[in-house]
Amino acid sequence: MTVEQDGRQVSVKVALAGAADSGKLAMLRAIAARFGFATVREHPVGAVRVHRVEWTEPQLLPDGRFLNVAIHSLTGPVEYNAAEELLLRGVAGIVFVVDVDPAKFQTTWDSLMRLSDNTRRNGYDLHSVALAIQYHRADLYPDFDPQKLDRRLGVPPGMIPRFVSSSRQPDAEGLAFDSVLAQLKAKIGQAA
Repeated sequence: MTVEQDGRQVSVKVALAGAADSGKLAMLRAIAARFGFATVREHPVGAVRVHRVEWTEPQLLPDGRFLNVAIHSLTGPVEYNAAEELLLRGVAGIVFVVDVDPAKFQTTWDSLMRLSDNTRRNGYDLHSVALAIQYHRADLYPDFDPQKLDRRLGVPPGMIPRFVSSSRQPDAEGLAFDSVLAQLKAKIGQAA
């Protein structure tokens, strides 16, 4: 976990990862909307778009420091792995977003494998960062079974917080992101 500290403040980077068109941008916009003062910024890098939202948490940490949060995501076709690798550089938390459309399983699997490889390239593994999984657009697939998809993706039961969202509510009331943020605050509190 990478947490930047400078006396009175702590900064953390969270990545929304997953396959293209899995709902990451919709989720990022919904998170930004919950914080009325946060705006989504977009930067084109070739065919890929880098989106980010940054803010300072309104409540101080228990030790009196400010917590600065930055969420980053990529949208569009990622032609080169370097873009995803850079997304994960210095990350303290990850929300892995999965479109539950059965036809997209292979792209989801490929994205999960790249996520694992890229975290290792950046010197850590998925167990060392705050992590949550969000299964998105479940309302469009009435036969969707989260436990079945857990098994298919190799997600150990009870090990990683997992949330289910609908196409109408892409951030599931912020549950996946809030879970990652709570994990980060707990780790920061233990390190203080």
